[in-house]
Amino acid sequence: GAQNPFFSPDGQHVGFVTGGSKLQIASLSGGPLITVTDSLIGLAGASWGRDGYIYVDGTGPEPLIRVEAKAGAVPMRFTALDSRELDHSWPEVLPNGKAILIAVGVRDAARSIGVVDMSSRKHRVIVNNAVYARYVPTGHLLYVTTDRTLMVVPFDQNTMKITGEPTALVEGVRLTPSSTVDLAVSDKGTLLYTRGAGTGKQELVWVTRDGKAQPVDPDWQGTFGDPSLAPDGRRLAVSLLPNASYDAVAQTNDIWIKQLDRGPSIKLTLEGKSDRYTAWTPDGRSVTFTSNAAGSFDLWTKRADGSTLAVLQVHEKRGAYSPRWSPDGKWLVFRRGDAAKGDILGFRPGIDTVAVSLVATKFSEIAPAISPDGRWLAYTSNESGQYDVYVVPFPNTAAAKWAVSTGGGTEPLWSHTGKELFYRDVSGNLVAVEVRSTPTFSLGRSTALFPASAYFSYANGAQYAVAPDDRRFIMIRRVAGSAPDELVVVDNWFEELKAKSRK
Repeated sequence: GAQNPFFSPDGQHVGFVTGGSKLQIASLSGGPLITVTDSLIGLAGASWGRDGYIYVDGTGPEPLIRVEAKAGAVPMRFTALDSRELDHSWPEVLPNGKAILIAVGVRDAARSIGVVDMSSRKHRVIVNNAVYARYVPTGHLLYVTTDRTLMVVPFDQNTMKITGEPTALVEGVRLTPSSTVDLAVSDKGTLLYTRGAGTGKQELVWVTRDGKAQPVDPDWQGTFGDPSLAPDGRRLAVSLLPNASYDAVAQTNDIWIKQLDRGPSIKLTLEGKSDRYTAWTPDGRSVTFTSNAAGSFDLWTKRADGSTLAVLQVHEKRGAYSPRWSPDGKWLVFRRGDAAKGDILGFRPGIDTVAVSLVATKFSEIAPAISPDGRWLAYTSNESGQYDVYVVPFPNTAAAKWAVSTGGGTEPLWSHTGKELFYRDVSGNLVAVEVRSTPTFSLGRSTALFPASAYFSYANGAQYAVAPDDRRFIMIRRVAGSAPDELVVVDNWFEELKAKSRK
């Protein structure tokens, strides 16, 4: 469950994030792991400075965190967001220890590269329309643009300023939907990066319980996310992105309604904003989704035929995602926050003025799913040190709790009969667990239905949907024949850089 490894300045230790929020250190010479902190840590990179501190992206209003590289250290806010900024991520402490490179997320604009003055803790943008940057010992800045081009530009780390004109090196660098880039350069001049589309062109497929797949509509391809089937199974709500390499914050994605299988599709959202995480209302007439149409990520509901304007359903400062309606339509359950620190809340339209906390601990709770009879709530939590699936009574969630997965699990969804609970295990399998609710709740046999690692997965919200008969699933996969991602290693790259500089 470890992610985003980074070296200590002396190269003898490796830091990494586990469970979405725990920062740990391992020694290359062996010995027990050191847990630095288990809170306020995000997932978008970290850098270990020569001052003995680790700089890591935070969550919510704490964009960049500084924490001492020792057991039980207390993380402290290091930077502050301005009025238009959403996050500071992918930090790199410069070799002189005077500044930190960061990626800056901006509301309704493309991401940028910024530099933080270590003494004042203030930051400023130095490169626009870029998602990731690393310092090169030759006195250059290596960065990747939003259109997936690898660029290099002269940079003075002492003045923290760009000192020349940028040069394009490579096009088609791999950029994932979460603006993650694999890019590194060694002090001796070895360059490493990945090239490819990130997600690549995708298609929606029906997959049976024994793993046989068939395209929903071979003529409909794109970059999809968050599929949700209408109660009658005849229509699909899904988010569609404009291209395969996008900035998840800055660029738009829309909700589409597709008549299954090869029927027409309509664009439900037209605001030019970021619209994701779909859920049908129990009557099948409307779709609830997350949108930043009003500036923050809130829940909106709109008629599925597009005949009415979207109505604001829930506003949350930390964002509202992964909506799920109870079968009687009395509750709208959702996730607040992100994988680093998520909580599950519920809202009763016409009754509540603010959302009610359902599952909120010092750990992260994400991906809620309500059972067909409305009595049980499944969700994912990292309380065990990794993400696992749990079930609690609903709405009295504190009354009991059952662990559904024990070796890791994400993206829970209920069968329509309520007799099974599906989830993805750490090996990528789609798993079905037998569920009994009378006379008391209990879990039965667990069966791995088929390998699902070839299908798009995202822990924050289910990236598949269950057909009404529970015999097949709509999933997302890369179109056959799409170019695979490549890992590229360039030896003696500094010589190439010097040659370009002389031109």
